[in-house]
Amino acid sequence: MKPLVLVLTLLLAGTVRAEGEVLDVARAIVTLQDGRTVDVSEGCWLSTSRCMDTAREVRRLQAENEELRQHAGDVPLVKVLVAVALGVGLGFTTSRLVR
Repeated sequence: MKPLVLVLTLLLAGTVRAEGEVLDVARAIVTLQDGRTVDVSEGCWLSTSRCMDTAREVRRLQAENEELRQHAGDVPLVKVLVAVALGVGLGFTTSRLVR
């Protein structure tokens, strides 16, 4: 019943465009569960299934991000020293060849 009231309120309030599971609202007056009314301009509502899918995707991305951070780790000091030594050596060799 509540979703029907919300949709009817939105339809009567202003321009509404629905595509799939997303409701795009230019202007509306929404009645909350406690009876208060709220003016909304330029809003977007998701269906319950789309909202749940989005929440799942956000949790999946957060877990993937955390896993990537853990696997990144610190670069070992030996690798840094080897890279610096190679850079200095190549730079020195190049400068000697240029002269």
